[in-house]
Amino acid sequence: MSAAALDILKTQIEELGLTFTLGNIDTFLHEQATSERSLVETLSLLFDHEITQRRQRAAKARLKMSGLPAVKVLEEFDTAHAEGISRKKLNELSTLSFVYRKENVVFMGPSGLGKTHLLYALCYQACMNGLTAYHITGHELMETLKKAKLQNRLTRKIRALCKPKILAIDEIGYQNLTREEAPLFFQLVAERYEKGSIIVTTNKTFGQWGELMGENAIATATLDRLLHHAQVIVLKGESYRLKNRMKLGLVTPLQQ
Repeated sequence: MSAAALDILKTQIEELGLTFTLGNIDTFLHEQATSERSLVETLSLLFDHEITQRRQRAAKARLKMSGLPAVKVLEEFDTAHAEGISRKKLNELSTLSFVYRKENVVFMGPSGLGKTHLLYALCYQACMNGLTAYHITGHELMETLKKAKLQNRLTRKIRALCKPKILAIDEIGYQNLTREEAPLFFQLVAERYEKGSIIVTTNKTFGQWGELMGENAIATATLDRLLHHAQVIVLKGESYRLKNRMKLGLVTPLQQ
């Protein structure tokens, strides 16, 4: 191929917006010069590189927008430590079929059993597979909704929180909601009801949500929508963190 023809080809590739192909074209043409592949196979390889790179860039963008503090994967979760979830169940969750069915997932149990790990991992899995996710702690969520209400932007904020395919709310229950916060949380759950998935981690049983939300009626209404289409996974066992500290002699085991 002449230099002039190559320049024209590069200009055409640039006009088509094939950024990754443009950056790889010289190397690609050099490798293909001695290849015995057909024209169709050659073009397929060229476009496959562009598609792969675009998907990876999009996945990174989704991951950044998710607000995840850390990357976790389901394969690293130790099912032998936490009772209540099996490897088979993790494999089922990894398909993200619950997202397509607009179902919720609730991870319930005491601190230190990996609930947050599972939440992070499902959000990461979603981002890597073309789905949007947004992570926020329960405390951050309440502060965000209260601020939006004060600024007369509550409807807009709730609408924004309904856009991701997954809304992941970590650590619900570590602090009771105020009379102002409980209706805001209900409003968000009601707005996402049957429209998008919510993943929640909580240390409270559902029987304790009346106390958590300050009123049985609003707790019942919230749970009614949260649990109607939901998978509830109750984790049991010893805290990972306390167990490791006890091994090192940093924490004295609690007396029974």
